[in-house]
Amino acid sequence: MALKYTIEEAVTAWRRASQIVFYNAGRLSIQDDVVDVAVVASQRNLAKEESIRFKTHFVVHKSNLNLLSQTPSSDISTEKLVAFGSQSNLTAIIRETPDPKSLEKKNKQILEIWKDNYLWNSVDLQHLDKHGKVYTDGTFGCLEFSPDEKHLVYLAEKKEPKKQSFLQFGVAASPEGSKAGIEYDFLEDWGEQLVGKSQPVICIYNVNWEPFQSEDAVRILEASNEWSPGQLVWCSNQHLAGVAWYHQPRRLGIIYCSNRPSQIFKVDVSSGKYDWFGLKSNTAASPRHHAESNTLVYLTSLAYGPHHKEQKIATISSDGTVQQVQTDSSESYQGMYNQSFPDRCWSSDGKLVFFTTPCKSSVQSYALVLDSSKVHKLSLPDGCTGSVVLDIFQDLILVCGVSLTTPDQLFVGRYDPARISEEPIQWKRLSGNTVLPSAYTLGTDVLSFKPEHEMEYEATLVFPQNASKKTPLIVVPHGGPHAVSTDQFKSEVYFFSQLGYAVLFVNYRGSTGFGEKSLYSLLGKVGVQDVQEVHHATVQMVEKHSKVLDKELVFLFGGSHGGFLVTHLSGQYPDFYRAVSTRNPVVDMASMFPITDIADWTIVESGLGDGSELENLLEPQSFSRMWEYSPIRYVKQVKAPTLLLVGKVDRRVPPTQSIEYYRALQLRGIKTRMILYEDCHSLSQVPVDTDALINTVLWFQESLQ
Repeated sequence: MALKYTIEEAVTAWRRASQIVFYNAGRLSIQDDVVDVAVVASQRNLAKEESIRFKTHFVVHKSNLNLLSQTPSSDISTEKLVAFGSQSNLTAIIRETPDPKSLEKKNKQILEIWKDNYLWNSVDLQHLDKHGKVYTDGTFGCLEFSPDEKHLVYLAEKKEPKKQSFLQFGVAASPEGSKAGIEYDFLEDWGEQLVGKSQPVICIYNVNWEPFQSEDAVRILEASNEWSPGQLVWCSNQHLAGVAWYHQPRRLGIIYCSNRPSQIFKVDVSSGKYDWFGLKSNTAASPRHHAESNTLVYLTSLAYGPHHKEQKIATISSDGTVQQVQTDSSESYQGMYNQSFPDRCWSSDGKLVFFTTPCKSSVQSYALVLDSSKVHKLSLPDGCTGSVVLDIFQDLILVCGVSLTTPDQLFVGRYDPARISEEPIQWKRLSGNTVLPSAYTLGTDVLSFKPEHEMEYEATLVFPQNASKKTPLIVVPHGGPHAVSTDQFKSEVYFFSQLGYAVLFVNYRGSTGFGEKSLYSLLGKVGVQDVQEVHHATVQMVEKHSKVLDKELVFLFGGSHGGFLVTHLSGQYPDFYRAVSTRNPVVDMASMFPITDIADWTIVESGLGDGSELENLLEPQSFSRMWEYSPIRYVKQVKAPTLLLVGKVDRRVPPTQSIEYYRALQLRGIKTRMILYEDCHSLSQVPVDTDALINTVLWFQESLQ
């Protein structure tokens, strides 16, 4: 019994998988009788050892949407934020490039303004000395022109006083605004992937500013010590709307967490006066403004509790009335579980809002009719099982069509707002009909399980069409746990399949997209309910496909809460799984609680509360209960060789978790290896991603020798 591939074959398979293109964003524009579709895609560049982003323009005929031409793609990896003028041919870009004068290899942040297809102005924002580093992340970051195109808004870290050592104090003249003795102070930030981001400030840039003018280029709106602003949009030339995340009881990690206390605000940029909407006990995210009706739509839920739960859609009318849209769930719509709307989500008349969300094991797109609160699922393009809305403009819609067996595809369509529920959208393909090489085509199978008197859950098998009679299976439970494995193409699955593996994804109860009753059923049952359902789905799928899958060759691969599950599975079912590879796994919730950026997660998932009162849980019985739910409890039963892939700077699941587990396995004499990377929780750096995946398949192969 052996898995037959060499290191060279594994590397070649990963190179092939790294060529897959993923579409991230798009923008429609119309001029005369043609439509320009500008699309941003991403891809791994193994030679540069980084992920790159590039833009392609597709030109289609306005009347029939037939493709006329497309431009060669251009690399835009240095573009971190982009804004477009609404009245003229104006574009703003915040670009990050290496600073050749920096000994610390820091990047420069340049604001460029392009007008009528030439560089009209550019400025090094750090030289203005008004603020710290500009926020370009997807959580806080924003860049947007005011309607009259006279101002740009963005966010940056608040300018801090110069830090001076006591050893320098009194020796030389102190810089203005400097403080002595604070250079080593701990500064609380927003956690994983937002390290160093603590207090953002709103920055208003004067688009027509020129060097040597008397007035400032950037005006800073006064920052608050109680909350952090983000996701700003203009409502008029004088008013901005945005999200404020509150700092109390502390800055808990915010990325991947839609449950943080937050509110929508509007601010008059002249007076600095703030108006507030919604409740402090709720959350707020993704405000989108419709200019003609002066209406704002955003997402909200109760604060705390599970990190991902259903997001309710709410509106703020022109008179300031806040209203939650009461939508009904159905078999084809289980609720909104996405964290954001598309940048442009409104129909022209302001009566429809378009969005994308998981529905069970698929990702689907919808139109919400605000007048009736009805949600209508959009028709799917040919050959796709799901879709993601990229842009809405006038009566046109741009989507990315997805499938587990086919790489991303682009489609444009025209919709009738008055007949959105009656007429399917007629899609026209923009990208080539991407298919995998015939030797590596994929097939899928989905099983649905419904325990008696319980909610259903699903498992999806992806397998090589040319699978042999002894095909090994990799079980990949998702993290979260309140996340979901959807039908979007995955590079790692394509990589595994080329080497002869089938892959199983299990959306156990607690996954998003299956309704709130299912999601909340997992609280206080982690390590039990989710583990049992992943194992049961695995056994059932192996039995169903027993002519192909080899029950003696079942492997485990998962990260974060997925790592929690695979280490649980290898401990609770030690004779079933052959080997384990796990990325930054949660193995001991009790020891994780004091140091993770999401301490509330350990409380909520252990069934100890909603996570809002951290100080009330520093008691022995709370730590004991967390330990009871943890994989470390079963470490003495583990037999499977275990590979640990660990990020040194992981703020979400600290590397001490894996070190604790590694040493426990060593004491038991279990074959184990730990690889430490200079990376964070996601292990997404291209060299790290490459090393982790290739070492995983080599580890699985080695486990049989």
